[in-house]
Formats: sequence, C-alpha cells, structure tokens
Amino acid sequence: MLELEDESDGTRKLMALAPAIESALRTGGILLVDELERELHPKLVNFIVAKFQSKTANPNGAQIVFTTHNTELMNLELLRKDQLYFVDKYDKDGTSELYSISEFATRTTENVRKGYLVGKYGAIPDIEIEEVE
Repeated sequence: MLELEDESDGTRKLMALAPAIESALRTGGILLVDELERELHPKLVNFIVAKFQSKTANPNGAQIVFTTHNTELMNLELLRKDQLYFVDKYDKDGTSELYSISEFATRTTENVRKGYLVGKYGAIPDIEIEEVE
C-alpha cells in the first residue's frame, strides 16, 4: 500500500477535494475551487461537474463555482449558458471584468470552445507570438 506522499498529485488532489464535494452535495452547500482541472484527468473533472448538474446526485441544489483554463469545459452539453462566465483582465490598470456568455447571442448548438479560442467572447490572453529562428 502506498503512503499518501507516494501517490500522484492528481490522487492527492482528489483525496483532498472528495470530502468537500460530498459535503456540498449532502448539505446543498457551495464549493469554491480554483483551477479545478489542475492535476486531475479531464474525465474526472467532467464527472465532478456532472455530479453537481445531476438532480439525482445533487438533490439539495449544491453549487460548484470553479475557475479553469480547460477550454474543453466550455461545453453547452455540460454547462448551461447561465453557468458559463468569462474574466477579462485589462492590461492598462490590471482590473478584471466578469461577464456571462448569456450576454452574447450564442445558440445552445454553438461550439463555444471554438468561438472562445478565436476571440468571439474576449477573455483571452493578449500575447504576441514571436517566430523562433
């Protein structure tokens, strides 16, 4: 049997998150997680989000509020439009603006991830990629 310190980072993160997930689902609480996808397999992240979306697994209306850089989660089959928010950080003064995808004319059949990556919704890093010589 492995000691906890010998487990992978993902296993340790899941073991740390699991009690909070179960508590929120049991009590109808709110779970806040920064960078939910960090160190976790994408299927496991989808499973966690789906638990909160399920009326069976979540009869008390618990909520998970999380940040992510995983654009695969920008999926209107997993999340509703009113659940998907973007944060745009302004270079000039460092302030951030939070806004919902609901502010855009987005159909539920639209590929939100693709639209996001081409800049339709903003909230993408403003970087210049230099060619390597």
